[in-house]
Order: sequence, then C-alpha cells, then structure tokens
Amino acid sequence: LSGKYSSLKDLHPFVTEYIEEVQGALTKDRFIDDYLWRGKPVMMRGAAKDWPAHKRWTDEYLQDKFYDMTFYVDLRKHHSTDHAVRTKMKLGKFLSNYKKKDWYLDSMTTDARFLDETHVPQYLNISGIFETKDGTQSAPFFHNFYLSGGDTNSPLHYDGYDNLLTSLDGTKEWIIAEPEDVLKLQIDEWIDHANLSPLNVTNFNVSNHLGLCDVRWRRAIVTAGDTLFIPTRWPHHVYSPPSRNMAIGMWFYLDDYMDLIKGFDDDVHLRNHTAKVPLWVEHVKTRPHPCNVTSCKALPPGNLRTLLPDHKETYSRDSDVPPAHSSLMELAGDRKVRIPTICYGTGLPAASITNPYLNTKAALNMGYKLIDTAQHYGNEREVGAAVRDCKWIRKSVIVMTKFELALLKVDDVTAEVTNSIELSLNNLGLDYIDILLIHDTAENSLETVSAAWRAMEAAVSSGKVRAIGLSNTDIETLRHIFYNVATVPVSTVQNLYAPIEFDKEVVAFCAARGIIFMGFGVTGAVHALWKNMANPVTESPLIKKLLSSTTPAPTL
Repeated sequence: LSGKYSSLKDLHPFVTEYIEEVQGALTKDRFIDDYLWRGKPVMMRGAAKDWPAHKRWTDEYLQDKFYDMTFYVDLRKHHSTDHAVRTKMKLGKFLSNYKKKDWYLDSMTTDARFLDETHVPQYLNISGIFETKDGTQSAPFFHNFYLSGGDTNSPLHYDGYDNLLTSLDGTKEWIIAEPEDVLKLQIDEWIDHANLSPLNVTNFNVSNHLGLCDVRWRRAIVTAGDTLFIPTRWPHHVYSPPSRNMAIGMWFYLDDYMDLIKGFDDDVHLRNHTAKVPLWVEHVKTRPHPCNVTSCKALPPGNLRTLLPDHKETYSRDSDVPPAHSSLMELAGDRKVRIPTICYGTGLPAASITNPYLNTKAALNMGYKLIDTAQHYGNEREVGAAVRDCKWIRKSVIVMTKFELALLKVDDVTAEVTNSIELSLNNLGLDYIDILLIHDTAENSLETVSAAWRAMEAAVSSGKVRAIGLSNTDIETLRHIFYNVATVPVSTVQNLYAPIEFDKEVVAFCAARGIIFMGFGVTGAVHALWKNMANPVTESPLIKKLLSSTTPAPTL
C-alpha cells in the first residue's frame, strides 16, 4: 500500500495475528488474573449469547419499548480530521431514519428500563475492585450504546478506561496495537483530545504514516454475542461493514491513571498524557493484584442496574482544564468539544479594558477555554491574536463570535452573511470559527433570520464554522428556526440572564431540547451600563444578606 491513498480499514486484511480468544465468558479468577490485572486484551466468543438484549433487541422491539429515550447521535458515520456534528435525538426518531441516513448513535445511558436487559458479566460483579475508598460505587463505570446501519469508521485512538465491548448485532472489525506503540501512531499530535490520532482514517497516504507499518498489530472480529475486553491505552481502529450494527460498551478502570501523572507541568499541552503512557505500561507490571487490596467478594448475579442503582450520566474528566473551570457540558454541535461552565467574554463592560489582547491572552493562560467576541465589540483582531499566541494549541480553545444581521443588506442576506463570516475569519486570523451566532436575532424578521441561518449552515458544511446558534433571541424566533428551518442543530443560545431578568420561556425551551443556554450580564453590570442604574445584582438586599451570612463562596 506504500505511496497509495488508502482507508485504514484497507490495512485490516494485512493483519494476520489475532487477539487471544476463549469460548464463553471467563470465570472471575481467570479474568482478573490473566487479563484485567495484566492489562491484556481477550475475545470471549458467545459470552453474551444469553443476554435478553441479544435475543430481543430488534428495531421493532426497541421502537415499542424505548422510543422515548434520548441519545446523542453523530450526523456522520466516518471519522475525519474535524469533528462530527452531534445532536440529541429520541430513539424512536433515530430508528425510523438511521438506515437511510448517515447517522451513528454513540451515547451513554443510565435509563433503568434499558439497563435491565444488559447483564453485568460475573467476572465484573466483584465487590471492592470498582469501589471508591469510602465504599461507594466508583463513578467511572459507563454504559454506552452503539447503533448504526454499518459502514462506520472510528478514529485511531485509545480509551481512557478499560472497555468491554459486546456485539448484539452485526460485526465490528478491530485492529489493535500495544500501548508501547502509541507514539509511533502520532496519537500525541491530536489537537484537542489527548487520546485521538489526527490521521484521516478514510483517506491518507501510507508513505506519510510509515509508523503504521512499524507496529505489532493484532486483529479482532467481534460478531453478535461476542465480548471483547480492551484494556485502557491500547490503540485501536474499528470498522463496521454495511448492515445493522449494535453493541454495548462497559467502561471502567481498575486504578486511576490520573494519579500517575500528577505534578506534570500544566503549561505543557495535553500530549503529556500520551507521553506518560510508558509510565502506565510500567505501572501495570508492578501494580498489586486487586484481590490483595480488596475483599474480591463475588456479588450475586444481576444486571447493570443492580450494580449502579444511583449512577448518573457523566463524562471522562478533561484534565487539561483547571479545577475552577472543570464543570463541562456536551456541546450539541460538536462531539468532542464541551462548553465550560464559566467562559470569558470580551464585550461590555470588558470593552472598556485598554488592552483586549493582553487580557484575553491572560484569561486563556489562566485556563479559560471559551472566548466570546463579536464584530460589534471591535476586538476580533486582538482576540484572534491572543488565541494564536496563548499556550494552548488552536483546537483546545473554543472561539465564539457574532455578527449584526441588521447591518446587512436584506435583499441579499446569503451573500452578506457569507461575506460577514469571511470578515470575522480575517479579523481573527483563524481558519475556522467554533461557534457563530446571529447577534441581534430578535431585531430582525423571521424571513431575514431564516435566510441568515441557511447561509450559516452552508458555512458549517464548508468547514469554516463548527456550530451555529442565536443571540438575543425571543421565543418566537427560536421556535421558528428550530422547527421550520434548522437542518444543522441549534447548538447555542446566548441571552441576557441575570437574577432580576431573564426569558423563562427561552431557557425552558433550550433545556428541553439539548440546546446550550449561555447567559451574559449575570452580575448585573450590563443593567448598570445599559440602563444607567445602580447595579441591581450587587445592590440587591437579598444578595447582600446572603453574602453577609456564613460563607460567601457557596452563594457566589
């Protein structure tokens, strides 16, 4: 294949060594001693053939029983060098469309009805191993559901957790490398996620990636009823041939990898985590057997719900974000980027700051990962320069900007919006905008906003914008765009949100439909400036009373 442009799936047939296989589910002792403790993969043929989910989960059964459950869906099935658009969707809608759409359901779930039909293997029903020091169930035990019409390509990556992948329908073809080979695969060069390779798995020149040829690859073909155990930090690529493809993943960890990399310089990028993989490899060789440090008592047989009765959906930690800004949400318009709870705004009153470049750069170096600007603020050039010059590489920073629709010519909104996007890109000095909003939504007609939205969707298709939304919108316009216009999901709404004033209908609409609601003016400074009044938040008798009580931190 040297010198040819190829898809990574084309390399699979050249891999002749297979992952070790056993028939049926392993016993507890053998699974722990030979595979889990040693960090070694294994294929268990037919281990899940008696699962209720394996026997029952036709599309008709899922539609009848679970139609109202909500999952995250990627709106494409092939990984590329950019991010897939990702949206929330009812299972009923997905099932009615996925065989004729380029959709891939890849989502965690904790719905009790769903978990009742997926059994926890006996080799995982072990008291002590998956518990925290206080005896409660450890949070990192994720239950992930996968469903597509097949022909899917994963990125080349490794997982941050041990993973038990059980196929319920169709076939998943894996090629797997050892953790020692992670640096040969360029996984350390991914720009905003430490465990993904930047390789375009559907179209690359093998000659430019010869490290792929200098790796001990092994193969695994997972068919319906089989379970594959892949330990953390084992790089792999997964391809599913065309046909209905359904699987359940159970993710967990035996010990906390994060404890192994404490003390690393925060100023160095995420790739440090990959650089530390050899340290994990050595740790596996010397870590104590789990039954030497726990009671290792087998629990009664049961399903995942009995193991995790109070588990709530969560996500793996984003360790590059400082603790003060580590509460994150999934962004509807992007699979891998999550919106920080606290973002850095560069508009009023920050516009009065004399040097937006220095202040934005300082905010980024402190750990802020979302920077909000706008054409109206007049500081896109300074903000873009700060993003380019800060310690983070580009794709670990979320840049949001906005354009004033009322300033554009209504007789050719499409061309005007397209030119406005180019203006922002030139001002910022960036190749793409992470989130683009209409700044003055409610001041324009539904017809004008609709035309602008379609032009923004074209920018998403071209790769110049990654997610789109609305700012200063009313409920009527938001409903119209969401129900009648949008084919690219409304990812974000940014509106005034202060204790004394916010649009409850807009907030509720966003919350019910998976749209990220972002509030500005939360401290009352906007009211003080716009309405020439005393700050209604800091001067509020109620807030003053709360702040004067016990400790102010929880109130803030």
